[in-house]
Amino acid sequence: MRRKALHKTLEDIAYDIGVSYNYLLNIENGHQGDKASFILMVKIAKAYQMDIGEFYHQECLYQKEKGVLKDYD
Repeated sequence: MRRKALHKTLEDIAYDIGVSYNYLLNIENGHQGDKASFILMVKIAKAYQMDIGEFYHQECLYQKEKGVLKDYD
């Protein structure tokens, strides 16, 4: 996981982007991501030291792996 490679806790990232630990945990677990704003996604991408395109690509791959997203190459 990218966050662990950066040696950051979920609490660190939540603090950096100004959201609660529980909210970010729900996004990471796929329970809130569809409700999160684009601006929040940009903040999360920056916190993970990724550009938004890379972040989107990784999320699509993850969603495809889980069977949620059918058509993504």
